Amino acid sequence: MTDVFGHTPAIDSLARQLAVDATIISPFADPARQFRSEQEAYQAFIAGGGIARYTEKITHVLEHAAIPFQLALGFSAGASALWLSVAESPENNVNANIPGIRNAVLFYGSRIREYRMLRPTCPVRLIFAEQEAAFEPAGLVQDLRQRGHTAEIRPGSKHGFMNAYSRGYCVQSYTRYLDELSAMLHPSMHRAA
Repeated sequence: MTDVFGHTPAIDSLARQLAVDATIISPFADPARQFRSEQEAYQAFIAGGGIARYTEKITHVLEHAAIPFQLALGFSAGASALWLSVAESPENNVNANIPGIRNAVLFYGSRIREYRMLRPTCPVRLIFAEQEAAFEPAGLVQDLRQRGHTAEIRPGSKHGFMNAYSRGYCVQSYTRYLDELSAMLHPSMHRAA
């Protein structure tokens, strides 16, 4: 699940580096849509229905998946929308019966802070940037851990550290998590190395 930049060559590169046949879910219908800036991409995302519409799109794909996804990745808006798609509300069990994901890793899903009471229906690892403009990640991570979630902060990072198009991109962080994700997807190859 992409961030507000949608399906970019960088996402395709990540899938190639992970050596997986990926299903890429963008918030935009046009996979070739490109933006000059993060602000322009964000405005288009909001105009297209924002998190609510993106969550619906992801949920639809998960409900119709022929086989479960071994690993789902979400970045920023995609992480927040995926959190909503794979979670059940303690009050009403929303989405409790959606199969489709064995594990999820969600990077800097800042809107998760508004839905921290939800419980995912699959194992989820939450990775936040240390520096966020809209909120204090350390408090959110502490709260999520107290709720029993696997949550962490990438020290010294900014929002967007996994996206080469973002001002917060960090090659060291990208490389670290690329290696960890690859080990999750291909454990036998990494044990032999």
